[in-house]
Amino acid sequence: MLSFCPATSDDLADIVKLERYLFAPEIAFGHARWRELLRAGRCETWLLRDREGALMAYLSVLPHRGWRRLVVQTLAVHWKVRRQGWARWLLGEVIRRSHAEGWRGVRLEVSERNEEGLALYDALGFRIMTHLPDYYGPGHHGQRRVLAP
Repeated sequence: MLSFCPATSDDLADIVKLERYLFAPEIAFGHARWRELLRAGRCETWLLRDREGALMAYLSVLPHRGWRRLVVQTLAVHWKVRRQGWARWLLGEVIRRSHAEGWRGVRLEVSERNEEGLALYDALGFRIMTHLPDYYGPGHHGQRRVLAP
């Protein structure tokens, strides 16, 4: 079983290590971006750790008052616990919060190469808002998706 907790700046090294393991360098946020996200106070990052304390997944969400949406900044799940429902569970927590706090929905961006992510977002009801040509680099397109209440 995994434990769920909010991230702090003390978690920076673990987050960056998992990020570098899971994402290509041109997509990964890196130390500077993560320091900003963890320090800003506006962005919330939630962690899932295994019994030994190893980081298995994280989700970072930014409340955007202008759009009145919760914006998923990044979601990552270690291959050791993939296909066990953890990404769905983390997104479910964001969706429940969105409804409970009266947000207009949840927004995220996803690579068009991320077949598992696209299938999950489709299953949860996220709809394509716009296509993002070269969003993740030349020839690596993305989609902006939104789940409205």
